Amino acid sequence: MKNVRNSLFLSIGAALLAIEILLFWHWDFAQASVIENDPQGFQGIRWGTDLNTLPNLVLVDQSDHIQTYVFVEQPPRFGEVSVESIKLLAIDQQLARVLIRYHGEQTHSRIVKFLESAFGKIDLRRGAMVRGLNQQYFWRGMETEINLTYHGFRERGYLVMQSRVLAPGFLDVLSDHGH
Repeated sequence: MKNVRNSLFLSIGAALLAIEILLFWHWDFAQASVIENDPQGFQGIRWGTDLNTLPNLVLVDQSDHIQTYVFVEQPPRFGEVSVESIKLLAIDQQLARVLIRYHGEQTHSRIVKFLESAFGKIDLRRGAMVRGLNQQYFWRGMETEINLTYHGFRERGYLVMQSRVLAPGFLDVLSDHGH
């Protein structure tokens, strides 16, 4: 009888722990910084714009449904910061995601300051990692999601800005081509 009772308490304890973990994860995700001024696109180009119509972009790669563009003007800049690359990804010619790569701690600091000034302060909730080898920042607006990841060991940064409506289409395209 004692073993059954101990087993029952362990099962209940495990279930409660699982519920706590799920609630914590949900709370953590819900704590993403809210974009104060949703850009509804990237540098004045609205989500869904047909990128073929813009003379300052050049097509560099394409598949059946995904097209990749870069700016003609070089070197690429995000705000006032020079970056390694900026790629605009479209699904069926509609702008859906922007990928920005950069290098260096100083560049990272400048990009974080620019993002905070443009889209709102980073939510520094208890336990947040904003220093260390891997840092991640997240802003969410009505139309736009921004995710900034910085790997301190290699001093590499990756910024993804995307349409909350169109970007899930990448998963549909990729799953249609999966084996």
